[in-house]
Amino acid sequence: MTKSKETNKWILGATGYVGQLVTHRLFTERTKGNWSGQLITLGQKTIVPWIMERTNFHLFPLSAIPEYFFEKYPPTGIYHCARMAGNSDRARRIAARKGYKANQRVIQLIGDQQPTVPVVYCSGTLMYGNTVHAVDEEAPLRPIAYARAYEYAERPWVLAAEAGELDVRIARPGWILGPDSWFEHFFFKPALATGKVPVYGDGNQLMSLISVEDCAGQLVHLMDHGAPNQSVNLFGFEPIKQKDFAAMVAQCLDANTVYIKASDTEKKYGKTVFEALTSSTPVTTKHLDWRASYVPVYQDLRVLIEATVRRLQANH
Repeated sequence: MTKSKETNKWILGATGYVGQLVTHRLFTERTKGNWSGQLITLGQKTIVPWIMERTNFHLFPLSAIPEYFFEKYPPTGIYHCARMAGNSDRARRIAARKGYKANQRVIQLIGDQQPTVPVVYCSGTLMYGNTVHAVDEEAPLRPIAYARAYEYAERPWVLAAEAGELDVRIARPGWILGPDSWFEHFFFKPALATGKVPVYGDGNQLMSLISVEDCAGQLVHLMDHGAPNQSVNLFGFEPIKQKDFAAMVAQCLDANTVYIKASDTEKKYGKTVFEALTSSTPVTTKHLDWRASYVPVYQDLRVLIEATVRRLQANH
């Protein structure tokens, strides 16, 4: 991207799990002199002190981004990492309806104010559904689990990308591995409590994993080196069976694995979580040159697991 005093990089959902890492990556690159300009960060609930202190931070819900922002801070790139979430199926459906309206409004503002600005939208691979083989970006969307509700919220962006009137680049990361994620709740904490790392169902379901650092890095790479309206699957490693992933976690913790029946998983967590944990969601990409041009933070899955476990152990 061209270096300019007019450069304004927006991060929507900057205080979220992925948004924080995108913000950190862009801040670090600016510190190194790779670009100059402002980081315009927007968040809704979570307060992250360093983001408030070192970026141009604004506390707004996605639905209330002021129109004058486009004149005051004309964006040269927008990272959309904001997702209205919920802790139940009903809450997620309500959040999706709100997200749909908010996204429609943001798209309308971009179309009216700055239709050429590239937007990198962070989605997920649950949108592809339960698949036996790794799928690329041409695969149809058959959302399962959390994606059933979230697909409705992101639909305006999918339609905008298909229409080609805006430059919308949809990124679909696989299982994002790091502290404060699904890994802590469904694998690390149960292992601490029982001494055994759970395997949900038969363990043959395939997972495409990526570190949260590389997820953020690939989002930035898509902005800087992607093509207009290019959608990309984000992953760090070849697909791995959940039972093999759990075995690697167990080795790090000096523990064993334990198989949790699919019926017990659904009974304990509900249908949405059950689908997410027991479905096979491997992905690949047709954008091989783009992927090859990215330098990953983690090239070895075992190293990533060990680093994540150590960070979680330090907090427990």
